[in-house]
Amino acid sequence: DVLTDLSADCESLTLEDVLENGLVHKEYKLVVAGHSLGGGIASILAIMLRNSFPNMRCYAFSPPGGLLSKSLADYTKQFIVSVVVGKDIIPRLSMLNLEDLKRRIIRIVANCNKPKYQILLHGCWYEVFGGKPDNFPTELDGRSQEALTQPLLAEENLMAQQSPLYTSLDDNSPLGSSPQYPHLFLPGKIIHIVEENSTKGWFSSEVKYSASWSQETAFGSILISPKMITDHWPDTVLRALHSLVQTDASCISCRSQGEAF
Repeated sequence: DVLTDLSADCESLTLEDVLENGLVHKEYKLVVAGHSLGGGIASILAIMLRNSFPNMRCYAFSPPGGLLSKSLADYTKQFIVSVVVGKDIIPRLSMLNLEDLKRRIIRIVANCNKPKYQILLHGCWYEVFGGKPDNFPTELDGRSQEALTQPLLAEENLMAQQSPLYTSLDDNSPLGSSPQYPHLFLPGKIIHIVEENSTKGWFSSEVKYSASWSQETAFGSILISPKMITDHWPDTVLRALHSLVQTDASCISCRSQGEAF
């Protein structure tokens, strides 16, 4: 995507051109689709074309999360379907989610007595090789609430300099404090595809997926995982869709709730 964006040329295309010359065969139905940023653009284009093409459909694969207001997101459920795979970070990206992630990371690091280089090394190991973070030892275990409120030396230095990063983490401003940014959501109805199980062999591995309808609120936080980037790749999305086609029963819940679409 980055290389494509850097080497791409701009082509002007007005909405009037689409309405007048875009459809040569009037009997064809209009379907708009896109992946990642293209999924967000496809969704906005579908909203713009909705009045002229009431039977149009849009499929947004792994679209950006901070895209539409709640009322507009609800409106697009009539003609847009978003497809999200696993723990993909892009559909969970929004200013609110990033702010929440920043605050949580800083609070955990500030109250952790493990050297920061160890945190970095363990994080890199988990990112590259995976693992089960729930089984990792937690430095917060066994520490009293009073101890957790005592700042570390580095934190005291930042607080002495009145760093805005730490003043925002005052005990009087909990993680759930009033947001500074508007709530923005994924477009349309949302199909969430997740791994059911995986089988690894000597020369190949097989991953099976299942799909179900999901609510936009399910993507209200960023999940840290080795797959938060790879789940966004187009080939991963395509592989998941092919898996669902081969095991048609995995998407029965999607079909039953989406018949009207």
